Amino acid sequence: MNLIAKADMKIGRYITKKHDVKIDKRICGQSLAEYVPSINRDDAKGTGGTGSDSTHYSTLKKIFSDVTLTSSDALIDVGCGKGRILAFLLNENCPAQLYGIEYNEEVGKLAQKWTERYDQAHILIGDALTLDYNPYTFLTLARSFLPKTFMEFIKHLEENLTHPITFISWYEQSTSRVLDNRPGWTKLQGGEILRINGLRLYPKPQAYSIRSYDPSKRK
Repeated sequence: MNLIAKADMKIGRYITKKHDVKIDKRICGQSLAEYVPSINRDDAKGTGGTGSDSTHYSTLKKIFSDVTLTSSDALIDVGCGKGRILAFLLNENCPAQLYGIEYNEEVGKLAQKWTERYDQAHILIGDALTLDYNPYTFLTLARSFLPKTFMEFIKHLEENLTHPITFISWYEQSTSRVLDNRPGWTKLQGGEILRINGLRLYPKPQAYSIRSYDPSKRK
């Protein structure tokens, strides 16, 4: 990035973060904006999870613009961090049951604390690679895993899911694109995000996608 692009992004992120924190405080009673490092990341091996870095509300608005969730749905955010995805959906008056699972106990407890005020929001603390995902109809993932662990997660889904799910993923340059030609997975739509409302938010375009996974089509 050149200096002009860096300055442009710095301004965009500053303005957007102020907006994010305002919504955080209204929905959660506190800011969810601060980054928390991963406790098990190993870049050399490509394993573990990424840190807790809350996605901007405007980015989520773009990604979820064509997603319909009903009161019959249950969505789980995998690697939910402090719970920004749930906060976004609550702010949008989403009628579905909302769940998050977080490996970092300290971060997960923070999410549990603020979600206590909402009957439809639930935070689990534990290993996402061992959870049963059959109770859910939607899964969201914001690059929660490094590539090798991501594939472990995908294999866990494929080996255990008994019904179709919708899989929404972003910040996925090194992860979810491997699903494009994988049996059972269908890409429904996707795109890239660099700017929202004219404000530059990222150093390069960030890919996102909405996919379906149907276990009956995998065999």
